[in-house]
Amino acid sequence: MASAKYRTPEYRAAYAAIREAQRRGEWLTCVQGWDGSSGTCEMPTRDIGPDDAVHVAHDDSGEKIIGPAHERCNTTDGGRRGNQVRNGVKWWPL
Repeated sequence: MASAKYRTPEYRAAYAAIREAQRRGEWLTCVQGWDGSSGTCEMPTRDIGPDDAVHVAHDDSGEKIIGPAHERCNTTDGGRRGNQVRNGVKWWPL
């Protein structure tokens, strides 16, 4: 089952808004690292095309939704966080 943070009304609304924007053909901007969070955009450009895989990104606390992020950026950041929790090793800021 998905974590509780992915079942909130706020998360579902953000997810729906991002998907609807992509359906309309809009380009999005990866927010990873823009809000001062530890993650960084891993792609050559922050642009997220209408056909690109996108995730709903959270801040460092994992509670506040910060906006769309490339799938790669979000999963890389999540992996680093998971490693820190498991190993007590800090991998960021990069």
